[in-house]
Amino acid sequence: MTSADRGDMGSAAARDLVRELRGFNQETERYVAQMSHLHSMHHTDLAAIALVMDRGGASPKEISDGLNLSPSATSAMVDRLERAGHAHRERVEGDRRSVRVEVTDQALAVGSAMFGLLGRHMRTVLDSYDEDEVAAMADLMRRLKDAARAAADEASSEHMA
Repeated sequence: MTSADRGDMGSAAARDLVRELRGFNQETERYVAQMSHLHSMHHTDLAAIALVMDRGGASPKEISDGLNLSPSATSAMVDRLERAGHAHRERVEGDRRSVRVEVTDQALAVGSAMFGLLGRHMRTVLDSYDEDEVAAMADLMRRLKDAARAAADEASSEHMA
């Protein structure tokens, strides 16, 4: 990579931040892989539970889109989560053809057991910042997440063209 290429990536501080974000992603992925193994759960199952929890329920299509899974892979995963007692399907009131996936209390308990340790370590760091600083970081993360989604969408549309 030339210095001109690095200049396209922004300031030294911006490059440092991007590198640290990559490292954060790698470490959280490593933690999730360890917890998945310890609790005999698929990584995708954990991602689906988190997505459904964050949205307060989700349709199978929302899960497919959110996790970039095929409809058949999503159906198999939801079946697996139901058999394990982590999720259940509910008919949407007013449209019996539509289904929403909801997480169970068991899934919440397993999630708490799996991610409580990570949460405690993260809270220790976040507690060293004031509320305004944490709010600014949350805004930054939201905007970076949106930028990553836009890049993925653009890459997908370019690949399809």
